[in-house]
Order: sequence, then C-alpha cells, then structure tokens
Amino acid sequence: MSDRQLLIDAIEWLSPDSGTGMGVCAVANAFAWAIANVAPEDDLKSVVVVKGPSDKYTDEELAKLLAFSCAYTAYYDEMFTQRMGANLIIFDKREFDSAWLRKRMTWDQGPMYSKTLDEAIAVFEHRLSE
Repeated sequence: MSDRQLLIDAIEWLSPDSGTGMGVCAVANAFAWAIANVAPEDDLKSVVVVKGPSDKYTDEELAKLLAFSCAYTAYYDEMFTQRMGANLIIFDKREFDSAWLRKRMTWDQGPMYSKTLDEAIAVFEHRLSE
C-alpha cells in the first residue's frame, strides 16, 4: 500500500456530494449522535473531517490534515468518551480558487474560508496549546 493511500485511509472523509453542516439533516444527525451510545469500534475515526474526493489534495496537504486531525482528536478525547456527536471540524479545498473551507459543522455565518491550509488549521490550532 502506498504512503498516500495510508494517509487517505487514516482520514475521516465526507463524500463529495455531502453537505458541510447546518440544515435539517445536519441538525437531526447532531441530535441523534448526541444521544447515541456507540461501541468504540463503531465510533468516528476523528472529530476532524475532510470533504472528498481525495485526489484534489496533495500528499503534503493530506499529511498536514492528518497530523492536525490526530492532535485535535486526542485533545477532544481527553474531555469526552465518544466522538460521535462532536461538533465536527470540516475542511474542504475549493477546486476553482484553492481557498480552504474550515468550519465547525454548526457554523452558519461568519468567515469560513482561509487562503491557505496553514491559515485554516490555525483557526483551531490555538485550542491545542491551551
């Protein structure tokens, strides 16, 4: 298996045709997740998700996304016993201008895009040093 495929397999992915939060489906899922009691093997890999397809991301971008995902998920796991129900952090690289969507699943207003992946990650990274 290639190094790239290992990165792809380790990331929690949103399908390319999925939404990015808010709306009836997202709110209903958040409520269902919040009351769910899932077995560890059925829980989410991460509280950070990346919107596919994976081929629009470089290997370097995937490595940065995975490193942040692992660090932020570890931070989350110190406080909670289940990842399902988390207010997920969503990243997506827009193909037409390479801007980075970076938001929580529940954000419905305010700035949601950064010019670079590093800037997008920095929006959330400050929590890891608190």
